[in-house]
Amino acid sequence: MNAEPVETTDAGRQSRQKKQNKSFFASVREWADALIIAYILAMFIRTFIVELFKIPTGSMTPTLVGDLCTEFDYDNNGEDDLVIMKGASVIHVFYRENGRYTHDQIIFHPPQHKLIGRKFVMRSDKIVVNKFEYWFQMPKRGDIVVFKVPPIIYSQDKPVYIKRCIGLPGDLVEIREGGVYINNKKLTGEPYDHIEYQNDCDRHYFTKATIPAGHIMVLGDNSKSSLDSRAWGFVPLENLRGRAFFRYKPFKKISFLN
Repeated sequence: MNAEPVETTDAGRQSRQKKQNKSFFASVREWADALIIAYILAMFIRTFIVELFKIPTGSMTPTLVGDLCTEFDYDNNGEDDLVIMKGASVIHVFYRENGRYTHDQIIFHPPQHKLIGRKFVMRSDKIVVNKFEYWFQMPKRGDIVVFKVPPIIYSQDKPVYIKRCIGLPGDLVEIREGGVYINNKKLTGEPYDHIEYQNDCDRHYFTKATIPAGHIMVLGDNSKSSLDSRAWGFVPLENLRGRAFFRYKPFKKISFLN
């Protein structure tokens, strides 16, 4: 029985090498194509569908946190409260009862025994923003909106803000006795019940105003520490970037946003 000859010529080896090289470069090209498509898809999603944001300040506390904070039962009612460190001897406490925030208090020179052993950490909530929702409909009262900052307060390090939409075009908005009134009717329910709205904001004093066409009014949930429409006016609808609808960090706080 005759055995088939084994190809040992230089031409044979070169042929096999060419096939291997072709296979390698074909694989590289396939991976490159896949990466390019993934990148284009990611850019499309980021530009038109959703975008991720980090909360940089405490203006939306306790809904969204961007501050040095800890959680413990400050008032000894059996539920953990949110405690923000505002300075060497100043804290801002958001009290909880029956699983809900009820009120807040800025405390100067708090009792040291309350804070001994407490570890404050920098928390910057991360959220997902729906970017196409407002292409098809107006924002709703209560939406948490992301928007391009008006020119009067624009800075490169903070080109966008996040606040809660309070008033819609044509609304008469009034702040009095710690509450917000829309067309002479007080806003109630979450989160309005636990917020004591302030008239003063960054050397401005807001009482009431009618929102012009094509604009909305926005306020921070942390009324004591928010720079918002009370100071610099209303937000044009074309400035809206989207609606925040989901928090994905910290992991213990993952939730949909109201």
